[in-house]
Amino acid sequence: MAARTVAAQDWATRAVCDMPEIGVFDRVFAPATRAEVEAAGAEIANPLGRFWRVVSPNGAVSHLWGTMHSSDPRVLDLPDLVEARIAEAEVVALEIDPILPTRAAVADQQQRSDWFRDDDDSTSLTDLGLDPKVLQWIRLRSAGLGWGEDAPEFLTPGGLAELLLSDPCHDFAAGVLPVQDSRIQMLAMIGGADILALEDRDRIRRKMDDPDSTDFAVDFLSVYGSYLNPNTIWQERATQIALYLSGRLGDMLAWDQVYVSDALGDNGATLARVNRYLLDERNHAFLAAAQDGLQDGGMLMAVGGFHLPGDQGLIALLRRQGFTVTRIPVPGEVRTLDARRNDISLDQLDLGPADPDEAQP
Repeated sequence: MAARTVAAQDWATRAVCDMPEIGVFDRVFAPATRAEVEAAGAEIANPLGRFWRVVSPNGAVSHLWGTMHSSDPRVLDLPDLVEARIAEAEVVALEIDPILPTRAAVADQQQRSDWFRDDDDSTSLTDLGLDPKVLQWIRLRSAGLGWGEDAPEFLTPGGLAELLLSDPCHDFAAGVLPVQDSRIQMLAMIGGADILALEDRDRIRRKMDDPDSTDFAVDFLSVYGSYLNPNTIWQERATQIALYLSGRLGDMLAWDQVYVSDALGDNGATLARVNRYLLDERNHAFLAAAQDGLQDGGMLMAVGGFHLPGDQGLIALLRRQGFTVTRIPVPGEVRTLDARRNDISLDQLDLGPADPDEAQP
């Protein structure tokens, strides 16, 4: 995808971000077809569903919800059943807890001293293998955030990653609307639940800045830089949200591979390497951190939706550890892969009770 000449973040307009409608647009899957993406999504283990009931070997009940790190109002509008389970939860487990624990931590966050390179570090990301086209997109993003186009020269890879993890469309609502994960944390705290951080908030940044992880850092910046393509159109965002709301996480993963492969021209190798850490390795760490709570029950675990499907996804890992994991369809989701192909929504199907807890004998 060739970039056009743009200034700062001009492509991420309100027109692109607000989207006049939500739906699946066939054109966005190019160079693949929609049928090819759906076929690939069907090959991924546990490709459908955002909400799952998790029962430990001793019968204790918890729940698993796949989030989308977005502040779009349609994503923030959680299903009633999910909100009810958040309100009832004794513990809500999230990827990180962004609330700072001490005044010293506040000072560190404000100064961001760990984000900056040493004065004698003149390493070029291009020399390390970052595509110049993608590096330019990263420069435009850093300029749009007020850091200037030369941020890659003075920020560490981890510091630069912190900028890339912020969706350009969230710029308009930053400080006003939370992303979905933060809204879940707010509801949990209102309900009196304890918050469990499944990993340290700086884990990814430290991984990026480890001298032994330079290759990973370049791969990570390549993937997340590719999402900043200035040719992004509103139909891409509309399709992404439509797939999420219909519970089609496998299709989202398959499309992600097509998109990144096309942007980087590498047949998916870079994304696969990134996902081995970002999804697979972290999934194992998430489960280790949540293990006691899942055994006791009363936990709601809310993590990015991409962590749920796949052979190394949380659903498969939980089952291999002896948990019984059952999908709870929520309104708007498709129930089967066949229904997906005709864009049949869950609201059009007779599913019976949505939650096994509510089923009548």
